[in-house]
Amino acid sequence: MRYRFRCEYLGSAFYGWQAQNEGGKTKFVTVQSTLETAFTTALRAPIRIWGSGRTDTGVHARGQCCHFDYDGALDLEKTVRSINGLTQRLVRIRDLQPCDPEFNSRFDATCRYYQYTMFTRPVALMRDFGWECGSLNIDLDAMEREAQSFLGHHDFIDFCIPRNDGKPTDCILTEFRLERLNDWSIMFHIKGNRFLHRQVRAMVGTLFDVGRGKLPPGTVNQIFEKKFKGERTWAPPQGLVLQNVEYKDY
Repeated sequence: MRYRFRCEYLGSAFYGWQAQNEGGKTKFVTVQSTLETAFTTALRAPIRIWGSGRTDTGVHARGQCCHFDYDGALDLEKTVRSINGLTQRLVRIRDLQPCDPEFNSRFDATCRYYQYTMFTRPVALMRDFGWECGSLNIDLDAMEREAQSFLGHHDFIDFCIPRNDGKPTDCILTEFRLERLNDWSIMFHIKGNRFLHRQVRAMVGTLFDVGRGKLPPGTVNQIFEKKFKGERTWAPPQGLVLQNVEYKDY
C-alpha cells in the first residue's frame, strides 16, 4: 500500500533534505534519512521516503509532503505518535493516510508555496528563522514592483545554481508579494508550480539589491533577457520556509 503524510522540520538541524550515503552508511544527518530511520524502526521494515522536493541545508518546512510504500495496513494515529517519538522534536509528521498507489508527492504537486522572512535590524530569538539583512533603508514599494516581473512563465536558468543536466528550467509563478509584518520584518510570499535549486533565494536577493538601490528597477527583466552582467546577492537559507504543497485531492 502507498501512504502519504505532511511534515514540518527545523532546517538548521539537518544537512538538507536528501539522504546522503557513503559505503552503505548515512554520511550526514538529513531530513530524509531521519524519517527513513524512524519509519524503518517503527514499522520493522525497510522504508524509503519520497518528498515533494529537496530543501537545502538550513531551509525549514511546515508543509512538506511525502509518500512511502508499506505492505500492510497501519494504525494511523499510533504510527504518527511512534514516528514523532523517534525524531527528537526536529521533525514532526501529521495527516498520515493511505492514498492511490499511483500518487507521487513530487510529480502530482500542483503548487508549492514558500515564505521568506527578512529582518532589517539585528534579532536574537528569531535569528534562525530570518535573514538579518543589515539594511534599514529598503524601498519596499520598489521591491514589490520589481517582484511582479517574476510572475508568469519564464526560464529561471539565471536564478538558480548552474546546471547542465538537460532538465527544463522554466517555471510558472502565480504569486509573488511582499508583506511588512512590522517596522523591522518583511515576509515574501511566493507560489509556483515548481522551483529550481536555490531559485527562491536568488530572487529574494535580487529584490533586496533593488530595494537598497544597488541594482536599478528593471533588473529582473534584464536577467531574463540575458542583458545583465553584474553581481547579485543570494539570500541565506535560514529565512526560507516551504509553507505548503498543494494537490488536487490533498
